[in-house]
Amino acid sequence: MPYKRHCMETIEKIIAGDTKDVYCEESGICRIKAWWFSSLLYFESVIASLREKHRVVFANNPAPREIVRAVVNAHLWPSTRSVFVTG
Repeated sequence: MPYKRHCMETIEKIIAGDTKDVYCEESGICRIKAWWFSSLLYFESVIASLREKHRVVFANNPAPREIVRAVVNAHLWPSTRSVFVTG
């Protein structure tokens, strides 16, 4: 998972609501859920675009792992890095 501190398996468990075996503080769980649900519309738009433009086939309800892989491979992952220009 690009730019995240937790692996995809942990993030998928948190998104699914299965947090009993997740080693993450409650505040971290809340942040991951908030990030996922705020980013979901963007991810769905990228998936729809890939389906339409490039005829990529996805499951009807793709897993978060599949969504992330598609967005990253399409070079559309939103970067959290800042760009500094010196002059």
